[in-house]
Amino acid sequence: MTISWHIGLPAQLGQDDGVVALTASELDEATSRASTAIGLHDAMCDLAPRAPHVEIHVPPYRPRSLIPVLAWLATRLGQDDAEVAWYLDNRQGPDSVRKLLESLGWSLAQDRKGRAVRLHGVRPPTAALPEPASFIARLGGHQARLAADYGVFSPDHVDAGTSLLLEVALLHPPVDTVADIGIGYGALAIGLVLNSVAQEVVATDVDCIALWLAEQNANAHGVPLALNCHPDPSSVQLTPLTLCNIPTHINAEQTARFMTGLVRRAKHGTLLVVVHASLEDRYTRYLTSARLRVHRHPGPAHVVLEVTGSGR
Repeated sequence: MTISWHIGLPAQLGQDDGVVALTASELDEATSRASTAIGLHDAMCDLAPRAPHVEIHVPPYRPRSLIPVLAWLATRLGQDDAEVAWYLDNRQGPDSVRKLLESLGWSLAQDRKGRAVRLHGVRPPTAALPEPASFIARLGGHQARLAADYGVFSPDHVDAGTSLLLEVALLHPPVDTVADIGIGYGALAIGLVLNSVAQEVVATDVDCIALWLAEQNANAHGVPLALNCHPDPSSVQLTPLTLCNIPTHINAEQTARFMTGLVRRAKHGTLLVVVHASLEDRYTRYLTSARLRVHRHPGPAHVVLEVTGSGR
């Protein structure tokens, strides 16, 4: 029995509590601490057992547009008379969040719990799930409307690096399955299937909200997609083609582990990765030190590095 659902990972958990994680690191930690741990992308789609209490730990790094989504999820996770508490700090504007929630039908009291501001009350009987912001993108020979909201990377256009990576990937011979490492909201995956380079996609990301958007976008365009919320590129099956817009904001230790996973994939198929041209040498060294042969596809500001297992 789930006593409370927590959306976001709190410092304290009861032995019967469940966690809806927003990131891969939260999911990993919650798996060892909570009775139940699922990513938000799964919680939005699956019927999880309802609980008498729901606590929402509002992430400070997300825009206000996420609040109505979390409100909808709270009504999905909570029983009809569930007590719901929202936790924020003063920098997140609790007064304006309260007004937004009240406009959505919530009746909330406000107090403090430790260093956090708590908004609390009984969940409303119904809630509407808002449509995310979206834009239309040209993906090879097709146009696609892509949902991209709630703080995901490049929310109003396909970024230049991803565009170059898609351009190079569309020249690749068709494969049954492609891996998209760090899928974001799914532009690469959808572009490859719509243009018949792949029939299906397996993908990873560390952002559960991006995975949820990717799944929505894939479903809207009839793209078969299997998702895994995990930082390791090896966490999905080996495929004849792997694509990755390499994350450059992670630390050196995380980068080394990430590149080790990409090298492992490159030794079993073709790997296409894109980085900013100023960082090319740094990431090329990871590949060449594994005795892989690297072919360059330069663009105006980015470069795609192509690696195949034949370089072993």
